[in-house]
Amino acid sequence: MSTPGRKASNPGAAPGGPVGTAAKLTAMAFTTTKTVATVAGCGYVGVCALLYFVQRKLQYFPTREDSPAVRTLPEPCRDIEEIAIRTSDGETLKAWHWPAPSNGKHKKVNVLQLHGNAGSRHNRLYWAHHLRNKLGCGVTLLDYRGYGGSTGVVTEPGMIKDGVAGVQWASTRAAEDGCKLVLHLESIGSGAGVCALGAMADAGDAAGKTVAGVVAEGGLSSCVEIAEKIFTWLPLRLLMKDKWLGVCRAAGKLSPSMPFLSIHGEKDEIVPLWCGKKLFAAVAGEEGKNKIFHEVPRGGHNNLMEMPGYFPKLDAFYTKVEEA
Repeated sequence: MSTPGRKASNPGAAPGGPVGTAAKLTAMAFTTTKTVATVAGCGYVGVCALLYFVQRKLQYFPTREDSPAVRTLPEPCRDIEEIAIRTSDGETLKAWHWPAPSNGKHKKVNVLQLHGNAGSRHNRLYWAHHLRNKLGCGVTLLDYRGYGGSTGVVTEPGMIKDGVAGVQWASTRAAEDGCKLVLHLESIGSGAGVCALGAMADAGDAAGKTVAGVVAEGGLSSCVEIAEKIFTWLPLRLLMKDKWLGVCRAAGKLSPSMPFLSIHGEKDEIVPLWCGKKLFAAVAGEEGKNKIFHEVPRGGHNNLMEMPGYFPKLDAFYTKVEEA
């Protein structure tokens, strides 16, 4: 029997009744959501911070050690000259210059290669050997700061300075040899080379005007655009130090009359075809006349020299440069 003035108790009921239970569940859900959001937010910020501080280790993969001494290379390579080039900010770049064979078809062409983001000039010796043997031109292989025994640490501004120093040296050497200078820009080397020429044009550096032709192999319009397609969830425009956003702007400063050849693999897995086409579109000049885009069917990023038509395209381009 109930005590007068007192409600009957229900042991199974939650304290506070249904309304109190709902409030507590809502509070618990809010707290849990807040905790998860905090953890996720901290994790996101942590990933962004980590990428910010280690990004250049994820963007550049240099072989830092010096390349072998020329005297230790196979016999056909013994006439390579070991070169040291000083940059405007005091770094010393290592390079190899391989003069054209005396009976070479294009012995009046000197090719300066600015390579991609991995390895060193030693990794390009196989390419240089075939280029020189098949087409009979001279070849210079340059290592950026932080690569192949060159001093310094690799950065975008530094690589552009290295490109300027390389062009200045190669321009002087080409003049001494009575040759025409062609730049061969591999992958991110297209950024270094094109931006170097743009900087030289802005500075009124006459050496830049001596470049008689440019080849971009797997060239890119910028690095940040490629990264954004992969890491869509990261604010890369804020995080990236070396975006290489000035490449297309610099490409527009090239002489419209200078021959420009772009060679790009249809299946390029590192620098997508669209990226190479964007760079090509930015280059000053008339398509089909002074600038030519060669899309390699089934070509990737690192196998273009093995694909049909690679050396014939370069052969025709060097002939065009010589006749210009």
